[in-house]
Amino acid sequence: MTRTMLAAAAALTLMTGIAVAQTTETTTTTTESTSAVPVVPVVPPTVVENSKQRTVDAFGNVTEHSRSVSQGTAISPFGDTTVTRRTTETSSTVH
Repeated sequence: MTRTMLAAAAALTLMTGIAVAQTTETTTTTTESTSAVPVVPVVPPTVVENSKQRTVDAFGNVTEHSRSVSQGTAISPFGDTTVTRRTTETSSTVH
């Protein structure tokens, strides 16, 4: 009789183990997040060109001409770029 009980207990254990193995669930959660990193364009430096010239006319009058050209780039908070060019010319008579 002990033998029968041991066999029944073993069979019950095996059946319970199979039932547990069949109802086991594995849940895997994968989370992916992407953060938007703004790309900031590089602003080129402002370029300034200066030139001076002196001329003498047929009457001996000396005139000094100067020219300044500057160019720069500005970037708005939205990423738009604006190029600005400014030219200044002056002439003066030297005595």
